[in-house]
Amino acid sequence: MRSLSFFTPQALKRLACATLLTTSATLAYAQDDEVVARVAGHEITRADVAVAEEMYGPQLGQMPSDARLSVIVNALIELRIVSEAAREAGVTEQDDFKRQLAFFEAQTLRSIFVEQRVAAAVTDEAVRAAYDQQIASIPSVPERRLRHILVASEAEAREIIAALSSGQPFAELAQAHSLDAVSKANGGDLGFLPEGQIMPEIDEAVSGLESGEFTQDPVETAFGFHVVLLEDMRDRPAPAFETVAPQIRQSLAAAAERRVIDELRTSAEVEKLVPDVAPPQEDDGHDH
Repeated sequence: MRSLSFFTPQALKRLACATLLTTSATLAYAQDDEVVARVAGHEITRADVAVAEEMYGPQLGQMPSDARLSVIVNALIELRIVSEAAREAGVTEQDDFKRQLAFFEAQTLRSIFVEQRVAAAVTDEAVRAAYDQQIASIPSVPERRLRHILVASEAEAREIIAALSSGQPFAELAQAHSLDAVSKANGGDLGFLPEGQIMPEIDEAVSGLESGEFTQDPVETAFGFHVVLLEDMRDRPAPAFETVAPQIRQSLAAAAERRVIDELRTSAEVEKLVPDVAPPQEDDGHDH
């Protein structure tokens, strides 16, 4: 059976101080919550488990939920036993305890206060507005959907152009004749490509085509001779809101947190009695 020894001393210290700060409030709040253990008459509830799980979670990994609950409850049981013993031993009157308690109280207050301010600032509406603003600032990027057939000789390329002119489907000819093993299975489809992301000879050859037209002369490159079809044109679509919303929310939250702290610091009377020294830059492998 795993116990408190499963967790690092740092995690235990954080939880011990947080428990001392929040136990009374948590138990009062959770009177109707499920009781998962009792220690000398003190109830441990699901709400207490939730507090502990925030701190223990990273150390539990992908543990099954029932095992996860059992480990956390064991930890809370032992924490309650030891903390009560510490109270009886007079630890709460010691200066070391008071200093650590004051530090973790300040840390907890900071965390809750900033989280609440950030949550109020970073609403769903704010995320959507930031998305709309970013999308509006993105320049349009024209793209062309191309198909091609690659062959070894100009004569073979001209035969394919003649077959296309007689009405044979481009995709069928690509599957039958193209030397490009990657695209031939998809009928020569190269997907949507912006100008400049394909060989310049092909870029130039398709620049005057309309959608549905193919090159009337073979296009020679270092790989051979190509017949190219311009299937469609469009402006590159913007990324979907659902795809980028988490990153936008994270960015807005970081900015809001910094803004909250900067505003408080500006209005606070602060006297720093040690020199301001910038931390050394981490070596990122580049010679700056």
